[in-house]
Amino acid sequence: MDFEIKIKEKFYINKHDKKKITALKNINIKINSNEFICIVGPSGCGKTTLMNMIGGLISSNDQIIFANKNNKKHKHKDFGYVFQSSRLLPWLTIKENIELVTEESFDDYAKIENLLSNFGLKDFANYYPKSISGGMRRKVSLARALVNEPKVLLMDEPFISLDQPTSRNLYNVLLEYWHKNPITIIFITHNLKEAILLGERIVFFSKRPGTVVFDYKIKSRTAHKFNIDNQEVDNEYSKLIKKYPKLLDGVL
Repeated sequence: MDFEIKIKEKFYINKHDKKKITALKNINIKINSNEFICIVGPSGCGKTTLMNMIGGLISSNDQIIFANKNNKKHKHKDFGYVFQSSRLLPWLTIKENIELVTEESFDDYAKIENLLSNFGLKDFANYYPKSISGGMRRKVSLARALVNEPKVLLMDEPFISLDQPTSRNLYNVLLEYWHKNPITIIFITHNLKEAILLGERIVFFSKRPGTVVFDYKIKSRTAHKFNIDNQEVDNEYSKLIKKYPKLLDGVL
């Protein structure tokens, strides 16, 4: 699904002093169908605000325009969302947590079984979240986001705070799924090496109010390696930071 994101200004009014706080300004991003795009920027620059607006979790004030070739607006059911934490309900089993987001008319339970199997979770379908590891809980949240076959997958720092072996395993799971079932992925991360490893393109944001300072096409495609510590990723990271030393601070 091709679409555009256009935001003139997104602001909040501080409840305490009634001052206006501008989170995002002059955003104009075009996203191609089945593209894996990463968003990188300083803390507090509005990345999560943008993601929540795309996913319909907060009001866009009619500033975001999603359009395909026929200029049709998106439907929120077209989007799957993976948050920074797994957000599983502790009183439901793994399988029940996934079933929770399906519609009442949903009867394709083979699809859930297939997801559980592909993600290495089949033997844990009747376990409760507290009985499995943090990495496995992230797999469940990813499966939950994909069960309705969204056209766009929104991922807000989904692998934050995980150890390297667990992250590597999840990279594998995500990229294997994406290669077999192409969809558009919008992925927020603070980790530039992670963005280079996973994505096809990186959109760099400035400090608040967040705006796009650099739209970068990733040169090395290392998706088959799944290892953030490889020479191709290191080389591209080093060249990028050498050329733009303040890029991660939101300055080109």
